[in-house]
Amino acid sequence: MKGCKLRSSQVLVKGASDFFVRKYGHEAAGLGPQKGRLRTQWGKVVGLGFACAGGLGLGATVHSRELAKDGDSSFKGAAQEVGGGGLGVTSGLARSAIFYWYALPIYTQYKLTEWWFSGVPFDESEYYWDLLHDRHCGTVEHVCLLLKGFYLKGAQVASTRDDLIPKQYLEFCKKFQDEVPSELATREELEASICSSLGISSVSEVFQWIDEEPVGAASIGVVHRAKLKDGRVVAVKVQFPEIEERFRNDLQTVKRFCSFALPSHMPFLDEIERQFLTEFDYRGEARNLQRIRRSILPSWRRHVYIPYVVEELCTKEVMVMEFLEGTNLVKSLVAQYERFAARQGLTLKELAERNAARGSGAGSASVASLALRGAKVLAAQWVAAAADFLANAPRWVFNLTLGLATGRRLEYRRTERPINLARVLDVLMRVHAEEIFRHGIFNADPHPGNIMLLKDGRIGLIDYGQVKELGLEKRLKYAELVVALANGDKEEALACSRRMGLRTKRMNGDVIHRLLCFFHDRDTEDVTEGMNIQQFMDWANAEDPIVELDDDYVLVGRVSLLLRGLGNAFNMKLRVTPYWRREAQRLLNTTY
Repeated sequence: MKGCKLRSSQVLVKGASDFFVRKYGHEAAGLGPQKGRLRTQWGKVVGLGFACAGGLGLGATVHSRELAKDGDSSFKGAAQEVGGGGLGVTSGLARSAIFYWYALPIYTQYKLTEWWFSGVPFDESEYYWDLLHDRHCGTVEHVCLLLKGFYLKGAQVASTRDDLIPKQYLEFCKKFQDEVPSELATREELEASICSSLGISSVSEVFQWIDEEPVGAASIGVVHRAKLKDGRVVAVKVQFPEIEERFRNDLQTVKRFCSFALPSHMPFLDEIERQFLTEFDYRGEARNLQRIRRSILPSWRRHVYIPYVVEELCTKEVMVMEFLEGTNLVKSLVAQYERFAARQGLTLKELAERNAARGSGAGSASVASLALRGAKVLAAQWVAAAADFLANAPRWVFNLTLGLATGRRLEYRRTERPINLARVLDVLMRVHAEEIFRHGIFNADPHPGNIMLLKDGRIGLIDYGQVKELGLEKRLKYAELVVALANGDKEEALACSRRMGLRTKRMNGDVIHRLLCFFHDRDTEDVTEGMNIQQFMDWANAEDPIVELDDDYVLVGRVSLLLRGLGNAFNMKLRVTPYWRREAQRLLNTTY
């Protein structure tokens, strides 16, 4: 079999070359302009070759500028840190250098491939794109784990929508939603951080015990289950040492890169930067959590629960709050679907492919259709409960009579209840609408890792590090936009966008309306025309780039995107504004 196997990079080059010959080879046999066109195509290839070299040169320039800023004279320290564990690479210079060293060649290869296959149907080029994704996804995962911090946070954000990044990257990014490696490598480091922040000499002064293994880790801290002296079981959130400085450096590095590589993302990165940097004071998160808890629980306690905070044990680096007994929503759903697939002799992937072929769950889920789905699942739960009751009644009688006499006991039957995802999505939509329009303070990061299924059947909402406040005036403007989008009133939506401060270079009404729909309502075919998020953003930036945007509305749009992303992950296309219209209209009616 010698020579039969080609490396993925060789296959990619060979395939691209074959495609080039098929597409342009006939022109080489022609005369005049055709030869000139072929020379032009090869000229572009040569130009991109120089671009690759220029990209690495730019990386070296950036590195040298970072070097001058830090006042260091070598990368020796960085090389030593790369091989270590715990905190990993901590030097700002080293982190920037590593990012550019990997990012620039990868970015250049993707842009070259994008140009090479421009105008080609995706099904003809998909094979070569997959080779490129396969080649680089392992490298990107390695860099995320090496540098941690902001890069893990970015992976978490990317994982919130299945249509944001290729499946090769999505697989490892989803793991980072709640499986991030801790930077506190030893028990001693953990206890030292807690003692230093709380001003105590030993953790035994406050806690009966702290579990050895963390129950979760995020990009900036780790969470351990513990028991207080008074008997309450709590979650102890501990911030990683020096993480704020590294986050700030990483953000600036990524912003510099995006300023020339992905300029359409800059307005959103600016607001994300401001919001991310509020996460490093857990006292602020504790106050936000308490405020939203007091606002939401009175009307939603039957369906939702938010943990309380032990305020006297909250500092800048440590937060202690009620421990919620439950499981991560997405993990629970995937585990249930895997068991369902296994009972049919299928893998989860095979089940998903079969359902996709049948069109199961496809299409846009309206408020009514989602309610109907929820009612069907609820009915199935009641039927399962009734069947279990009928099956268990004779068992119960036997166990209390003959079972006691003979010492024999029959096991009770309990059929697994299907998780009512439609109900979960409905509740999440309405809770966040109330946060935004009625209370003016909302969690801007409702990603799947922050949503739990509790043992009592309620939905647990955790992690309030990214909370945004909207004043009444801005809430009213946003409410008008939501109502206009829900009603399908394009002209009124465009007028609302102008009142909200949105300006583009050409003020193209079609582009602006599609952007408004995409960020605040839906990402259906009529809006995206089959493009993924990155392609859609690139298209909008090329057609009519945004020049002015009120940052306060960026994170409201992020909530809409994240909630829709959760539905998309399970093949349920959602529109947000029909769910939010009631609260938006209520605000307008009570104010005007």
